[in-house]
Amino acid sequence: MRAYTFGIYPRPIRLIAATRRDPEGARGMAREESKRILGLQRRAGLSPLSDPLLEWDDMLRWFTAEWEGMEVDGIIRYFEHNAFYRVPIVRGRIGTDGGVLRRHLVVEGQGSATVEVPEPLTFAVMSKDLHYGSVEELAMDIARALNEEICSLEGALKPALVVVKGPALTHGGGPGMAEIAARASGELLRSCSAPGILHLYFKSPLAAYRAFRGLRSSYAGLALDVTRDGPGAFAEELKGYRMDMLALGLVDSHNTKMERAADVAAAAEGLGRAAGVEAMITTSSDLEFIPYSFAVKKLGILGRAAKLA
Repeated sequence: MRAYTFGIYPRPIRLIAATRRDPEGARGMAREESKRILGLQRRAGLSPLSDPLLEWDDMLRWFTAEWEGMEVDGIIRYFEHNAFYRVPIVRGRIGTDGGVLRRHLVVEGQGSATVEVPEPLTFAVMSKDLHYGSVEELAMDIARALNEEICSLEGALKPALVVVKGPALTHGGGPGMAEIAARASGELLRSCSAPGILHLYFKSPLAAYRAFRGLRSSYAGLALDVTRDGPGAFAEELKGYRMDMLALGLVDSHNTKMERAADVAAAAEGLGRAAGVEAMITTSSDLEFIPYSFAVKKLGILGRAAKLA
């Protein structure tokens, strides 16, 4: 069984101190720390590897700062968590040179790493739109721009997996949200050779999962935060699962309590059998919500659980 992480990691204390002294100058240190964490993932047995995104203050940051038609505004709370993001202001039609991910991702080795992007509708609802007047039109143009970013990496990186982060989809909005997200996935993953997996997290993913499972999309699978409801809530829900891939967020990114690897492995095996696929194990969300030392310990739990399953 495979295991991987996704999202932003907590910064080590030395990097926090360096960033406070000189934010621009600390970017080199952030890259070195990112490479060190990739080494920790590799030693833990994780696959695919994932950039810890230490250069990203939030998942939208560099897209907002470098895309045409957007600018960065003030900060707002990030989905009711003790974290904040800078709000993208959409003032014109979105465009990209396709180089944001190339400039700001730290990845190593062809075919062994993930590429992470925000889900287009999530990006749209996190933005302040002063141009499009339609959240669906904005989401579609965001999807096309993200597709350019992904495609520009594929030749050199050959990513193993495209991780698509969709926390907004667990925050209500009904089936209409899922329908727009499903349509946007076609633009997002057009011509991509790597499979895309949609992560649903921050709140119970069950309602979003139910809305999504009857829709056609370009996603190869879903990644579900199991920690919110517990494995028992998913056993019946996953029967009749019709997608090729499934990832289960069984390691809690919001709690410093250490899971037992054997329990994580058993839950992953059981839910995978219910779904009829070999599930992957992942974290419930970004690890940035716990201290760095605990995040590193969670990597070990993921690795041990994958070996036991």
